[in-house]
Order: sequence, then structure tokens, then C-alpha cells
Amino acid sequence: MASFTSSRGLSAATLLLAASAMSPVAAQGATSALQASHPRPKHPVRPPTTKAVPPAARKQSATAKVQSDPEEIHVSAGRRMAGGFMKRQSAPESTSSITAAAIARKSAIASPLQLISTMPGVNYGTQDAFGLSIRNTISVRGFQQTQLGYTIEGVPGVDQAYYNPYTETYADNENLSDITLIPSTSRINDPVQSSSGGELIETVRDPSEKAGGMLSYAAGSYRSQRVFGRLDSGYVGHSGIRLFGSASYTAADIFAGSGRSNKTHVDFKAIKEWGNIGRTSLFLSYDAWKNARSNPYTLAAYEAADRVNNNYSVGNYAATYIPGVTTNYWKNYIYHRNSVLISLQNEVSLGRHLNLHITPYFHWNFSNSPGQTSLNPSSLYSGVNRVTLDTSNLTIVNGNVNGLANTAQREYDTGVNTYLQYDRIHTNHLIFGYWFDHWNMDATSGVTPLDIHGNASSYMGKDLLYATDGNLIAGTKYQISTMINEFYLSDTQTFFNDKLKITAGLKEMMFYVSGTNQLAGPQYHFSQAITQPMPRVSVSYNINKNMQIYINGTTNARPPVPLSTYPNIYSTATGAISQNGSNTARMEYTISEELGFRYYGAFNFDAAFFNANLTNHQVTTQAFINGASTNTAIAAGGQTVRGVTAEASLHPYYGFSPYVNGQYLHSTMDNNFTAASGTLRTAGKIAVLSPKFMANVGVMYTNGPFFANVTFKYVDSQYSSFMNDQSMPAYKTVDLGFGYHFPKWFILHEPVLRLNFMNLTNKAYLGGVSTVVANARPTRATNGQIVAASTPAYFLAAPMTFVINISSSF
Repeated sequence: MASFTSSRGLSAATLLLAASAMSPVAAQGATSALQASHPRPKHPVRPPTTKAVPPAARKQSATAKVQSDPEEIHVSAGRRMAGGFMKRQSAPESTSSITAAAIARKSAIASPLQLISTMPGVNYGTQDAFGLSIRNTISVRGFQQTQLGYTIEGVPGVDQAYYNPYTETYADNENLSDITLIPSTSRINDPVQSSSGGELIETVRDPSEKAGGMLSYAAGSYRSQRVFGRLDSGYVGHSGIRLFGSASYTAADIFAGSGRSNKTHVDFKAIKEWGNIGRTSLFLSYDAWKNARSNPYTLAAYEAADRVNNNYSVGNYAATYIPGVTTNYWKNYIYHRNSVLISLQNEVSLGRHLNLHITPYFHWNFSNSPGQTSLNPSSLYSGVNRVTLDTSNLTIVNGNVNGLANTAQREYDTGVNTYLQYDRIHTNHLIFGYWFDHWNMDATSGVTPLDIHGNASSYMGKDLLYATDGNLIAGTKYQISTMINEFYLSDTQTFFNDKLKITAGLKEMMFYVSGTNQLAGPQYHFSQAITQPMPRVSVSYNINKNMQIYINGTTNARPPVPLSTYPNIYSTATGAISQNGSNTARMEYTISEELGFRYYGAFNFDAAFFNANLTNHQVTTQAFINGASTNTAIAAGGQTVRGVTAEASLHPYYGFSPYVNGQYLHSTMDNNFTAASGTLRTAGKIAVLSPKFMANVGVMYTNGPFFANVTFKYVDSQYSSFMNDQSMPAYKTVDLGFGYHFPKWFILHEPVLRLNFMNLTNKAYLGGVSTVVANARPTRATNGQIVAASTPAYFLAAPMTFVINISSSF
């Protein structure tokens, strides 16, 4: 694995700020106080026959001025700002949210990452407009999506193999009440391990108090369609229980190449109120996803295809299979993923001032991200051992066996997050908690043979080839598990009639990884234990009811990417080590500072200046190993991130609500990069995936039952190589949506028709970086040697796409 040769020291001021938070009274700080703006809509919490009041309601008058329950989301009764794309915030860190009202105006087939794509500082890229592509990616303030923490209903949402989010699998859009993004940091009480660059929080609506439901149907470009249905039970008798269940099916053709993607999703949520004792919430989701992918493009291939307007078929996966000729048949690149997520949130009152929160959870995933390969029977390896293959029952073309190269992975994740909230006096709020997580995964990259037509008998990692000695022909076969023990403590104190709020906090992550490599080779067992303290401090001051200033200093960490760091991976053609596992990697560690100002009055304005120092950075990128698509991580040393974000909106004027945000980013590498043949002078270069300028301008319009919105997005060019010798071009897009609320008809309470256009101008552009490289041109290293060039690759963004949707509650 490549690495950097040095590590630049952190500034004295930065270290002093971090050290100042190392107090006995640790705290929630910049992230624990996601107050009054984030969470779940609060409904009356008792059935008509009950007079019980939950603990949250009883303590509200005593604690709301200090810090609200970090798991609750409160909806303001005031005017909605910018149609739900800007909410009034009060937490002492930069925070952006999108409400259920704003989600309802977006495309019905959008993914959660698409929904937040216009938030300040979000650099979003996708290969489709329907939320069906696994190549939906974001970076925030120059931090990749694998550097963000993700929570859904109080439990981890990240896939711990590579820290990818797969937010499309959590919950359907119609069931989301809020999506909140915290750039550069995370809430201290949330169970997140990958939040060195921020956190994304999804909250699912509560079941309705009255029986009813919702139906929705959408159709659009590329034969896209989506069906969604939900039933709410209302209160079940006098039990105090209410629940909902929903199901959806989404499908669409890919716009470039061959294939059709589809996804089936089920959500279920039940709530039980226990009167004065507390509240229990059970959330369960199931997702079955099949993604027909398009091939990443090099810049040269994209420019050549764009000139001839050939629908980008050249360079894409082959539409037909010719034995002995076709090496990339589209059927052999379909991604499969099945998952189950269960969250059981409990709030229990232990007394007038003390509340206990306990959230056990379970997460299961199966995925296979295959590719096509060709095996030479005279040169086959299982690990480092050369083996022979019985070819009598196999299809041989030109002396080779064509096969489906699998990356089958089965994951099981269980854990519990628990914390106490103590509010002895109304000016002080204390949280103490503990999070435990145990994750286990089996990975096998065997080969399934193809028939004469290019078809495999299984696309789920089955019917694998074995050598005559019984060994599996594979470059990957291992078991890996991790354990996280994390303690956190936070304290918030207010002064001057709650105008001044000071929060300090500390969390300590203890990360342990172990595994066994089941292929022949130098590695059998691997393990590592890492501990990382993360202090934080924040101060906010309400100048008056409309203005607030805040400053914070936070630290966050991310353990090494498990699958890209620890196990050996071998070539099935040569037996050589393709990935050399390491037991000495260090946690990625970020020290961040923010200075912010907010104003809510005649207009609304929010701005934040930010600075971050990142060490032990691992850049995640796409790679092909033994013919299969997978991720890998490149050790990229240190990085300095500086910039400013701002957003503003006006209150509705003759039905128009304008909104604008922008970001200036200056993110640089701190170290030189050591390649195989020499060290490259990358220190001071602009970091990859870090566009200097980004901006979003939108206007919402409402006039009686009619509504419309238009959004313009600009993203500056961004480098795809550490040497800054190739970049993805800048792009601009325009999205348009409008709709109409029909009157109530029969049992249909709120019939709504809406039409959304994405990329209205039909502009062809590259939407994201797939493969990051050290240098895209031959470059002379510090030792005088020439480091050979590598080729970055990119995701092709979707052309103009429309979706029409009809829906109604009942």
C-alpha cells in the first residue's frame, strides 16, 4: 500500500484548542445539541383514553432552554423558510436540514443523497436520476462520503466494509421526516465510527394517530416507474400502540448501455407510549436491490464519445456477447444487494431529572459486485498455491475459461447505544453514554463459469470453480470482525438567561479488528487494537432573538477501512499479492474549528468559516481486482481544509421564496506521496475531490394549490490526481419541478400531481470521480526516477430526465 513520507505538524493554536476540551466535565459540544431544528415531528403522545404524559413532554420546560434531547427532532410552528430547504438552527455548529415538506416536492424516485445535493458544501455525483445506482457519491467540504458518519433512527447506517453509506436502502422518501447534515463533525451521542468529516442523520416519521395511508405512482424517462403504498393503523385499541407498514418497487433502464435496475423496499415502524414511564419505537426495513451499471469513463473516452454523440456506447459495457471476443458483457456487471435493518429505541424515565435511552440494533447485508474475467487453466492459483482445473464440463473458448468474478460479502452487525440524560437544574444538561458494536463479515471472491452465451448459473456468488485438489480458485477468502467500545460524556451550561451556552465533551473510541485469511499464503491471522480520545468544546451566544454567533473546536476519528487495510488479496493468475495487508495502520483523525453567525428576521442568513487538519487520511477509490469491481484505499497522509459556506433565503413574497448558498474551499495535501518507484512532490497540491467554488440558487413558488421550484447548481472543476495533472471539468445543471394539489375527492384526502425535470438543459457532463490516481502523466520523482502515469476514471451523469408522480393520502 502506498504511503506518505512525512506528516506536517498541527498548529499550536489548533492543538491548544483541542487540549482545552480535555476536562473532567466532557461534553456534547458542537454536535450533541442538535436542537429544536432536527428531528421527528412531535405528535400528542397518548391515545384519547389515556392521560399519561411522556418524560420528554414533562421535562420540556426544564430542559428546552439548555439542550433538547439529541434524538428528538422538533418542527417549528413558525413560517417555513425557503420551502423547507432552510430551517432555523440553533446548535453551535454548521447544520443543514431538509424537511418532509421539501422532500415531497422533489422527484419521487430521488435517493437521499440526491435530496441533500443542494445543501451548502455538498459535492454530489451520480450515474442516474432514480436513486438506483450504487454510484451515488458525495463529498462535503472536501471530505469523501466514506469520511461521514450515517445514522438512521438512532443506529449506524454505514456499511462497515468500506464505510460506504448505501442510504438508498434505509427508508423510502415518503417515510422520512427530516434529513440533517452536520459538516466536519458529528453528534457526540450518535453511534458513528466513520465521522472524521461529518454526519448525515435520517429520521423516519412516526405512525399517524389516525388510521389511514398513502398511495403513489410515478413514471418517467427510460421506462422508469415506482409504486409506493403505506398503511397507518392509528392507535390500536387502548394499547397506546400505533404503527405503519409500507412497501415500494422502483425500476428503470440505465440511460447509457444495456440493462434495467430495480429495487424492492419495505418499511415498518411501531410506537408504544408507556405513560409516565417512557416510550418505545421499533423500526425495521428490508431492501432488495439490483443495479445494472455503466462503465466508468476516462476523460479521453468521454470527450471522444461526446464529440460523436453516440449515446456513450463506445467504452461502455458490451450489449451483446461474442465468445472469445467480448470481455465486458453487461450482465456480468450487475450489482446485487439485500439488507435488513432493525432499530429499537427506548426512552425510560428514572426520575424527575433523569432519563435513560437504550437503542439495540441489528444490521444484515449481502452484496455481490461482480465483473468478467478469463482464466487460463495452465496458470491458476488459490492464494499463492498453483492449482489445476478439471475443464471437462466447462466451456472453453480460445483455451480459456470465461467466468463471473464475484465479490460476495455477508455482513452481520449488532450493537447497543445507551446514555443517561441528567438535568438537575434548568441551566445544566449532562449526558453520559456507552456504545458497543460488533461487526462480522465473510468475503469470498470465487469465479462462476460462463456458458457459451456469456451467462452465469448464479450471480449471487454461488456455483464456484474449485481446483482438482478441492481448493477454491480465488484471490479473496477471509473472515473479518470488529468490535467498538466507546464511552462519551458531555456537559452543557448556560448563562445570562440562557443567552450564553458553553458545551464541553469527550468521547473515547476503542477499536479492535481481527480476522483469518483462509487462502494459502503468508497471512493467516491478523488483528489490531487502536484507541482514540476525541475532545470537543463549543460556545454560542444569542445576541438577541434573531441573531446568534458560535465557535467550536471538535475532534473526530475514523478507523482504517477494514477491507482495504487488513487482509491479503492474491492474484488468481499469478499468485502474487495484489493487496498487502497491514496490522499497523492508524486512525484517521480530524481537528476542526468553526466560527459561525446566524440571522433570522427580515431575511435569513447563515455563514460559517471552517478550518480542519486531517492526519492519516485514506482516500477511497474504485479498483478492479481479479476482474471484479471493488473499493480500495490509498494512504494519503495529511490534509488541511479551509473555507467558508453561506446560505440565505427570503420569506415568501407574492408566493416566491428565493434561496441561495455557496462555498469557497481551499483544501491542500500536507505531504509528499510515495509511489512504487519514487516520491512525488504532492505537498501543497490541491486535494482531490475538492472543487474551489460551488453554488446553488433556487426559487420556490406557491399560489393556492399550485407550486413550483427551480434550482441552478454550479460545481467547479476538481482534481482526480494527487499531482493535479488531471481534473474533472466544472459543470452546471438546472432542475425544475411543479405540481398541483387537487381538492379532496371521495376517500382521497390530498391528491397531488407533480412533474420533475432533472438536468433540464440536457447537458452531458461527468458527475463524479470513480478512480483517483497519484499522477495522470509520467512524472519525475524526487529520486530522479520517472513514475509511470495512471488513468483516472469518472462517472457519466444522467441526461435530461423527467418523472411524473400522482399520490394521495387517505
